[in-house]
Amino acid sequence: YYKLVLVGDAAYALFASADTARIFRVGAATAELGAMVAELRDTIVKIENGRAATYPFAAVTARRLYRSLFDPVDAAMPAVRHLVFEPDGPLLQLPPNLLIASDDGLAAYQRRADDPTSDAFDMRGLAWLGRNRMVSTAVSPRAFLEVRALAASRGSRSYLGLGENAVPAGVAPGPAMATQRTRGITAGPAAMTPLPDRAACDWPLREWGNPISAAELRIGAGLLGRGGSEIVTGAPFSDTALMARTDLRSYRVIHFATHGFVTAPRPECPAQPALLTSFGDAQSDGLLSFREIFDLGLDADTIILSACDTAGTATAAATRDAGIATGGNFALDGLVRAFVGAGARAVIASHWPVPDNYDATKTLISGLFSDAGRISVGEALRASQVRLMDAADTSHPYYWSGFAIVGDAAKPLTGLLPGAVASVGN
Repeated sequence: YYKLVLVGDAAYALFASADTARIFRVGAATAELGAMVAELRDTIVKIENGRAATYPFAAVTARRLYRSLFDPVDAAMPAVRHLVFEPDGPLLQLPPNLLIASDDGLAAYQRRADDPTSDAFDMRGLAWLGRNRMVSTAVSPRAFLEVRALAASRGSRSYLGLGENAVPAGVAPGPAMATQRTRGITAGPAAMTPLPDRAACDWPLREWGNPISAAELRIGAGLLGRGGSEIVTGAPFSDTALMARTDLRSYRVIHFATHGFVTAPRPECPAQPALLTSFGDAQSDGLLSFREIFDLGLDADTIILSACDTAGTATAAATRDAGIATGGNFALDGLVRAFVGAGARAVIASHWPVPDNYDATKTLISGLFSDAGRISVGEALRASQVRLMDAADTSHPYYWSGFAIVGDAAKPLTGLLPGAVASVGN
C-alpha cells in the first residue's frame, strides 16, 4: 500500500507491506510533482484548437517521477505484485502504471525518439510499472479495506450496457474519433460552431453529435450474456429514463460507453460533472449528473466508465452539491465517488478519451470480460495492457494505460462463479 500525502509544498509517502511499513519524504516538492504530471498528460492527449493531439511520450519524465516517488523503496518493488496506490494532489490525474520503474530500455528509446527516421511512438522495451503488477487506486486505507471485505453483489443479472446516445434534431453527426497519427501529433475532428440556443454555461449541443460506438457494449454483453444482459442505446438511453428505472440493483456489472464531463464548458462557468446521455422527456438535460448518479440505487460489483475524461478534475463545489462534505478538486471525489456512493464496489474509469484505433479499446474490454469470475479484474486488465505494450502501434501509454481500477483490483469483475461465464455470441 503506497499512500501519498501532500503537506503544503512538501510530499510524504507511507509504504506498507504485510511485514513492514515505512514513512519517507518524497524526492520532489508538490509543485514539481504537478509539473511532471502536467508534462506527461500533455504528451498523452491534449486538446488544441478543438483537436486531440498525442505526442511522443515524455519517458525521461516518467522515469524521474517514478524515482521521486519510489526510490526509497525501490528495492522492495520487484516483489510487489499488487500495488495499492492512494494518490494525492496532481497524482490523482495520472495512472501510476505508466511510470517507468527502471532504466532498462530507456536509452535505446531516447535514441529512437531523437531519430527523425524512427517511430517515436514505438515504446516497446520500457520497464513500465504496470507491466509486472496490477494496480488498485484507493481513496483511503479504510475505504480499501471496506471494499475488500464487501460480499459480492446480490444482483440477479450479469450485465447492463449503456451508451451510443441519440443525436438531437438539428445537430450534424460528428465524425468518428478515428485518428490520424503523424510523428508528434494525432488529429481528431475540428470543433464545430456553437449552436445559439444554449445558455451560457450549458455544454454546446455539438457535444451530443459524436456518440461513442456501442461495439464494446456488445462485447461485454456477449461475454457475460448467460447471466442476463441488456444493452440500451439511442433514444432509450436518456437521463430521465435511467433515473426512472427500478431494476438497477439487479445488475452486477454496469458499463457506460459515453462521453464524460468533469470540468466546465468554459473557464468562467462552474463545473458540471456528468455523463452524456440522450435527451429524454421535458425534464431532461441529456446529462446524468453527479447528484443523479449518487442517488441511483445500485448493487454492482463493477461500474465501467469507458468515457472521455471521467478521471479528470472536478470541483469541491460539485462534490458538496452531491452531499459529500469532504474532498473535491479531482474526480476521485467526482463521478467515480458518486458511483461508489450509489452502491458500486469498484469503478473502472478512464483518465483520457479512450482510443478506437488499432483495436486498443476492443483489446482492453475483451480482456476485462473474457476471464470474468476466473481471475481478478486487475490481472485481467494488466494482461490486456501488456498485449498492447508489446505491439509497436499501441505501445504508447495513450493506448493502454488510461483505465484505473478504483477499489480492489484483486477482486473479480463480477462475483460470478468460475464456469458461469457465457461464451461470445450469446
